[in-house]
Amino acid sequence: MTSIPQNLLDDLRHAKEFYDCCVAESAAGHNDAETGTFRDAEDWLRSAALNLGTFLVSGEVPNA
Repeated sequence: MTSIPQNLLDDLRHAKEFYDCCVAESAAGHNDAETGTFRDAEDWLRSAALNLGTFLVSGEVPNA
């Protein structure tokens, strides 16, 4: 099996950390929806997951 490129794993990890921060801020009463931060976090997390999935299915790194 081909090893997973570190940049895909790092991107997913960073996206999840950012998303988790947005969730915590929302729970603390901050309205990240107004600034678009929460939407950005969701978009980044989705994109990172799709890029990793694309690699796992096709063996090619997207946008490389």
